[in-house]
Amino acid sequence: MTLSPYDTVRKQLGPMGLRLRLSDTLLFASRTLWVGAVGFALVALLGRFVPLVGLRLWAVLPLLIWLAVVLGYATLKPLPLRRVAQRIDMLLGLRERLSTAIELHQQQAHDPLSERQQEDAGIIAHALKASQLPLRFDRTWLLWSLAPLAVGIVLMLVPNPQDAVIAERQAVQSALAQTEQQIAQLQQELAKNTELSPADLEQLQKELDALRESLRRNPGDKQDALADLSAAEARLQQQLDPNADSRRAALEQMARSLESLSGRQPSQRPDLNQAAQDLQQLADQLAQMSEEQRQQLADQLAQQASQMSGSDQQTAQSLSNAANALRSGDTQQAAQQLQQASQNVQQAQQDLANQQATQQSLSQVQGSRQQIAQAGQQGQQGQQGQQGQAGQQGQQGQAGQQGQQGQQGQQGQAGQQGQQGQQGQQGQGQNAQGQNAQGGGSNAPNLGQGQSGNTPNVDPNHPANQQGSGSGSSGMVYQPFKPSGQNGNPDFVQGQQGQGGQSQTQQGQSNLPGANNPSVVPYEQLYPEYSRAASEALDRGYIPPHMKDFVRRYFSQLEPGN
Repeated sequence: MTLSPYDTVRKQLGPMGLRLRLSDTLLFASRTLWVGAVGFALVALLGRFVPLVGLRLWAVLPLLIWLAVVLGYATLKPLPLRRVAQRIDMLLGLRERLSTAIELHQQQAHDPLSERQQEDAGIIAHALKASQLPLRFDRTWLLWSLAPLAVGIVLMLVPNPQDAVIAERQAVQSALAQTEQQIAQLQQELAKNTELSPADLEQLQKELDALRESLRRNPGDKQDALADLSAAEARLQQQLDPNADSRRAALEQMARSLESLSGRQPSQRPDLNQAAQDLQQLADQLAQMSEEQRQQLADQLAQQASQMSGSDQQTAQSLSNAANALRSGDTQQAAQQLQQASQNVQQAQQDLANQQATQQSLSQVQGSRQQIAQAGQQGQQGQQGQQGQAGQQGQQGQAGQQGQQGQQGQQGQAGQQGQQGQQGQQGQGQNAQGQNAQGGGSNAPNLGQGQSGNTPNVDPNHPANQQGSGSGSSGMVYQPFKPSGQNGNPDFVQGQQGQGGQSQTQQGQSNLPGANNPSVVPYEQLYPEYSRAASEALDRGYIPPHMKDFVRRYFSQLEPGN
């Protein structure tokens, strides 16, 4: 099928029009590349001062926007057939033959001259090829665009200090999510605690809800998270009673005493509810007791009140009032006071449950604060650990030197004191020849040497004449050297015999504070009670495991016989 001259021109202008569009696109891209390159370099530079997550994507975004604009220019810019013909005529020097043929065809000109012109245009168009059209681009603008592009690439390849900040934020975000989940689990546990009062539970839940909300809004800022946790920790610390552990120990000791009164075997962890019921039963049984039983109960209540006076004053006062009422024969008043003591025990149990829940919440907040503080700093912790070991070694070396110096100093002081003692005894011996010694003297024929040994486990609160070498003083509560009773190193002071075999001694005077409070409670008797109270506090309180081991080792070293 033979094509008409116009169809031949139109067919050939199609691929040449695409060639022109490609040339225009390359020219536009070369002149506008600097915009995307500068944006790429600026974002890469900004990422070295501001932590940007996905920095590569943000840096490439200006180039992607530039590429999208270039593609839109290539596809959306209008390029009609007549415009293509005009540009080809101008670029190839065809003297408007193609554009004139298109115009004559559009005007429907059929005269011989017009037909011959179109035939000529068809012959020329048939010989044209798209490769004859040059591809254009602006070299100057393209070279200028390469400079910011190279700067951006270098900035992206060089290690960025903000990467550590981003990694830390991601670790903090992960720790915050884990902390929020742990606090939610803690709230569920507190909601199941039946010993808490509704008011105390509501207050704790509000505090934990506020903390969770602040952590949820945190974008990963460690300082803000630590500030929120520290504020919550301070508020929880204000709600803690420093005497809660001693109060619990005293109440449990009272509960064991009540179990013994009821004929039951004292339990290691008595129930305070049962103790309140035992007090109520005692109040109901007072009328059935004999006078001797009431007096014995009064003594036991008074003793228990004395032990609880420093930890639970209200309960101790009620027990003391009940004891006084029993001694005076007022059973009705004694029953009322025992009932009041039962109510105080129930209130104390509720208070202790609140303290335990608060301590549990506080431990969770402290653990979360430590977890977030350590987020993203494993490498730094390793370096700090090495520095800390080196510092400890240096301190140990200094401590060893100081210890040696201290021993030398003590030896020097001991030598000076020995010389002074010798001089003093010489002077006193000379004075004793012509005068009668006043005060406590000694007529011993020979006082050549004196030896004193450090007797362990001596009670300094007893007078000197009450100290002995028997077992009576070895089991006292105050043990200054070693609870195990091992002997220390004896001190030896060389003396000098005075003239005539006599010497005068005078009792020394000291302005140091003393104590006159004899302690007669055996150490072995009190140790189990304090050890048991510490174990219960460890089991019920939320204490880090390494601290629990430290307390256990401490009490194991204090155990009698070690």
